[in-house]
Amino acid sequence: MRDQIARSEARQQVNKAVANSPGLSTLGIDGRLVRFSPIDSAAIEISHGWYGSSYPWGDVPRWKRKDAKGLDLALWHADELCGLCYATPRRSHLRIKVILLEGQPNMRHPLKGLVARLMFLAVGVYARMLGCEVIQIESPEPGVVSYYQRLGFQFDADGCLVISAGRS
Repeated sequence: MRDQIARSEARQQVNKAVANSPGLSTLGIDGRLVRFSPIDSAAIEISHGWYGSSYPWGDVPRWKRKDAKGLDLALWHADELCGLCYATPRRSHLRIKVILLEGQPNMRHPLKGLVARLMFLAVGVYARMLGCEVIQIESPEPGVVSYYQRLGFQFDADGCLVISAGRS
């Protein structure tokens, strides 16, 4: 129950921060239309219609039952699903690992280019609540490593792509 409350609180904190974000306003995005929620059956169903998506979002409900500290995020702009993310500390007290992260493949969705940044903001809030120091990208696809590096991620001494949870 404590973990469920922490996940809910993290989403609430991020929703509040995004709703009042001057940075989004500068980009012409009304932050009040942006929200994070758990990945539910409606989000999974929508993701099945994403052209080219091969991520196992349908497995997330099972993962959530097995992983009390796992964080599932559906990122919405009004009624449009713009991204999905699953992260977990997996028995670690220092790292939270982003297992899956996907933005809607439609080139014109309202949060195009912002999905990863917003997801890392939310994961960072949750990581800090858990006392984790680092966000790690689990098995990053080679084609997106440079993008993550532009967001501030770096390879650590163990070869893991990480960023401080305080910097996300």
